[in-house]
Amino acid sequence: MRPKVNITLSNGNLGLQAPSENGTCVVLVASPIAPVAGYGVPFLIKNIAQAKAAFIQAGNEAVVLVFEKAFFAEAPEGIKVYVLAMAPTVTLQTLVAAANAEKALNMATGAARLLAAIKFPSGSYTPVITTGFDGDVHSAVTDATTLAAAWFAKKKPFRYFIEGFGFTTAAAAKDYSTTTNRHGHIVVGNVDNGTAFATMLALGRAAKAQPQQNIGRIKSGSLAIAETSVVKIGTVLVDQTPDADLDLLYDKRYITFEKNAIASGYVFNDDNSLTVVTDDYNNLRYGRIIDNATRIAFETYYRELKEDVDVDDDGRLSAAVEKALETAVETNIDAQMRAQLSKKQDGTADVECLVNPDPAAYAGLYAANNIDIPNFNALQSGSCYLFIALRPKACLKQLNVFLGFTA
Repeated sequence: MRPKVNITLSNGNLGLQAPSENGTCVVLVASPIAPVAGYGVPFLIKNIAQAKAAFIQAGNEAVVLVFEKAFFAEAPEGIKVYVLAMAPTVTLQTLVAAANAEKALNMATGAARLLAAIKFPSGSYTPVITTGFDGDVHSAVTDATTLAAAWFAKKKPFRYFIEGFGFTTAAAAKDYSTTTNRHGHIVVGNVDNGTAFATMLALGRAAKAQPQQNIGRIKSGSLAIAETSVVKIGTVLVDQTPDADLDLLYDKRYITFEKNAIASGYVFNDDNSLTVVTDDYNNLRYGRIIDNATRIAFETYYRELKEDVDVDDDGRLSAAVEKALETAVETNIDAQMRAQLSKKQDGTADVECLVNPDPAAYAGLYAANNIDIPNFNALQSGSCYLFIALRPKACLKQLNVFLGFTA
């Protein structure tokens, strides 16, 4: 064969990955016109073109807008979005009712990590204002919390966003800092008078962000809002909203807009959840992290159910079995969540699992979980005790800078 140069292409070197399941969403929408699939029928979209095709009917332009210019302006195309549309007369509360929401959640086979409820009522709709919002908003929070708790019990947890429809003033808004809706978030604000737009921006930013990241993170850049858009909180421009009102909304646990202080555009004020500040899961990022750990822990230990295991003279699991149970979940969480957690000195995720720890040394741990006298005899009880502790990453909220000259 005569001399020549051969070139062979290699592939798979860029580490390109498909969109993470961490961004898998469910969107429940009361739309002006039935989509192609029909009302009450869940369907999957992954990009703008599919959203446009699904809501191609005249009259659904506002629905297409929030998918195109809000959600997919933030979230990368390819992310799975399971959509369920219902009539424009349907309330947010009805959208999140189990009988309706679970159609989309079931279609997602439990993979959905985020859920949002938005509505586009007819022009004749008049909201009934209750504590600063259309009362439907607060009713939806109650029912969505019940729904989220039920799916957490199935070990398929998610976090939800409710559109802050009919918002009036910060002073009138309900104070959620005394409630326990840890799975939930209300987005306050509107873009070109669209409150659904604001909610879908939040959902899109969350779907794009890594689970441990705050959706208000400055390094993630300003939100995908056109410079020509009018951005308000209620009837007041964000730029003109008093700091006292922004502080009040924050203290009452709402997610809203604030001006990006070092660039053009807007960012979210924080990722507050609708619960007391003493709740370990009082923000979206910690909620998403514990949700992921829940899924991994369940999958890891479900495989061990009804397994035959060695025990010692007292009927307790052998040391080898206990160590294997500890190592299994630590390894799996490290493999799937290392970037989401603080790290040990060896660079692995800071997670620790204790199997049947000593009742004297860990009395507080047992007491905190309402275990008076643990029974380690697996021959009698068929059970064991596993305690998993994760160290999350912190989020910088207050940077105290002391600036001056020196001689």
